[in-house]
Amino acid sequence: MASNVGNATEKTRTLRRFWAATVVALFPLLIGASAQAEDLNDKVRQRVEQMTDRTLLFRNDSDRIPQLEYLRPDGTGVVWSAALGDKVVPVAWTASNGDDGKGALCLLFKGADIGTAQDLRLCDGFDVVEAGIRDARDGDPYGLADAERMKVALPQDVDEFADVDRLLGRD
Repeated sequence: MASNVGNATEKTRTLRRFWAATVVALFPLLIGASAQAEDLNDKVRQRVEQMTDRTLLFRNDSDRIPQLEYLRPDGTGVVWSAALGDKVVPVAWTASNGDDGKGALCLLFKGADIGTAQDLRLCDGFDVVEAGIRDARDGDPYGLADAERMKVALPQDVDEFADVDRLLGRD
């Protein structure tokens, strides 16, 4: 009987460690989700909703590097960028009202994921972000959320999803 009590106690300890580890592992996601619930004004909240749970083909006018972004409503997402070839990397994103009240979006890339010594945080106002969106589709039609690499590198000359479809043989 003593060994049964000992086994039950060990199982209880193991279960407690499991739940503690689960809470620790999920804590960054909970923080990310609560960051999205920050006091966004209605216009910014609408802009965020228009960009989440969609795949966006983004290309800004300054560096002209295309990237596909799939941003989940929970503050996480993935990016496939011409700067990273065929690699798909996870990102954390946050939104704020910005200094002008029109909103700002920040993407955080872990240095280990993009091959740099430090994490990279890119922030732009929503006006700049929206001006760089070349194409958008609902959901994750390319399976970016489940990929670490795509079958080909994303080239510099991608301007619309029809280019991506051809590249991936989805004509």
